[in-house]
Amino acid sequence: MDEVRIVKAGAERIGRLEPLWKALHAHHLSVDPRLPGIPIRSQEEAWARRRRLYEGWLSETDAFLLAAECRERTVGYALAHMHEADESWDTRGRFGVLESLAVLPEMRRLGVGRKLMSALYAELRRLGVSVLEIGVLATNRGARRFYEREGFAPWVTHYLGIVPGPPDPGAGSA
Repeated sequence: MDEVRIVKAGAERIGRLEPLWKALHAHHLSVDPRLPGIPIRSQEEAWARRRRLYEGWLSETDAFLLAAECRERTVGYALAHMHEADESWDTRGRFGVLESLAVLPEMRRLGVGRKLMSALYAELRRLGVSVLEIGVLATNRGARRFYEREGFAPWVTHYLGIVPGPPDPGAGSA
């Protein structure tokens, strides 16, 4: 894994993340929580939406993208931005939010994720941030184990479902 290096990048590198996001999306399909009435989006639509989110997040102060590079190829990435201090827990001021950590399937279990996390921690410390929030699909046991080994614990559980009752005839879908 010595040939993998982590570089800090910006919005100019978003286009290179597409195959990694699509691999992550495919992984989401493999651990799909099967939400009744809420289908998973196509890879193309999911990427278009995620790309817009990345552009927005990376325009924020202190947001950052870390790319794992191996032989001129992006094989993994982590994207984080900041959130204001939590109102209930003392997060020691603002805290980091890891929006995505993705590694190409053929590079998984080779230490790329750990290298990304180490670089992520270093950047957060440089920014004076000592608390990090990470979102994981509830059914993604591998990711949950990875983050728990890193010292993280479940914090907030989000539920997603269809609003009961007849649909509003004036509502559209986005």
